[in-house]
Amino acid sequence: MAFCSSNAAVLISSLFITCLMMICLSRQAAAGQFDWVPSKTCQGVAECLDEQEEFMMDSEVNRRILATTDYISYSALQRNTVPCSRKGSSYYNCQAGASANPYSRGCSAITQCRS
Repeated sequence: MAFCSSNAAVLISSLFITCLMMICLSRQAAAGQFDWVPSKTCQGVAECLDEQEEFMMDSEVNRRILATTDYISYSALQRNTVPCSRKGSSYYNCQAGASANPYSRGCSAITQCRS
């Protein structure tokens, strides 16, 4: 008899806990608050962050991103200046003896090569 009453007590307590969980979840569903369920997928770190969290990120990666020099310098914006003053050199490879177009293209009708 004691065995049956302990099983019944376990069953009743399990049902009670299940009912409480269902009530809490139904209230959250009515309010639209499912914080533990992701609402969207992320393709990268920046997409998962909110706008406020993005600038509050304090890590080595953030310091490296902010320390990069991907900008145009003031000297490049000055008038009447040439980035590379060497004749025949490329702007991107301004060294002595560097050719402006180091790779060669094949001759085709569109480039109108003449032999």
